[in-house]
Amino acid sequence: MTKGGAQLATKQEKLLKLREADRAGIDLSSPKAVVTYMLAQGDKKAVLWFYKKGSVEFDFDSYHKLVKELKAD
Repeated sequence: MTKGGAQLATKQEKLLKLREADRAGIDLSSPKAVVTYMLAQGDKKAVLWFYKKGSVEFDFDSYHKLVKELKAD
C-alpha cells in the first residue's frame, strides 16, 4: 500500500524482513543493527516501515513486539 508516497507494509512483510536479518546473524535485540543491515542491503523503504506513521520517530514498541513474535515461532 502507498500513502503519501510512503510504502506501508503488512505485519507479515515486516516479519519477513526481520527473519532475513536474523538469518544473516543480525542481533534483533538491537534495532540499530537491524536498520544498519537493511540499509546495507539497499532496503531503505523497509527501514521506514519501522517508524511511526507521519513521524521521524522509530516505533520501538511495535518493533519489539514483532521481534518477540518472531522469536516465539
